[in-house]
Amino acid sequence: MTNIPTSNKRAIPDAFNQYRQATFERTVCLTDQAIANLEAAGKTITLAEVCQATRELDTQGRGLRPTSILRNPKAAELFHQHSPAYQMRQQRAQQAKRKHPKATVNSKVRAIYRGLRASDLIQLVEDLKAQIADLKQQQEKLRSEREEVGRLRDEALQQNTRLLATLTVKAQVPSRNGNHE
Repeated sequence: MTNIPTSNKRAIPDAFNQYRQATFERTVCLTDQAIANLEAAGKTITLAEVCQATRELDTQGRGLRPTSILRNPKAAELFHQHSPAYQMRQQRAQQAKRKHPKATVNSKVRAIYRGLRASDLIQLVEDLKAQIADLKQQQEKLRSEREEVGRLRDEALQQNTRLLATLTVKAQVPSRNGNHE
């Protein structure tokens, strides 16, 4: 293994970074020019069309491959902004997510119901419906009892307030003997 002087250790990464930056900028520039040319020609922006247009624009004649465009974040963003097919796919994907939410059932619950026949599951559902109806009746009964208890509490508070007021008034009125009761 050869020893690289300290000054060369820094030169290699800098040169590599400059090369990568130049490649990055070349990809963005060619993608942008290709999209502009395709839009000016009235063509649909597809990845294949953009790649073909970059070959025509590139002074080296190489152009860009689809993976080069999609791996470069800025070039991919440009392509996604101008590609009607990509935008349509994204909209369909969003609609599909909203229409069919994925049910999440853990493995323990899944294991409990595995192997049951449809008739067994239907019976379970019917039993659960009956339980729900019973629970709703109990809830309504408890709600009415709670309201009755609240009404009785309010009456007791009013009665206590009246009694306290009566006692307070009697305590403030002096008796005939001059003694307070």
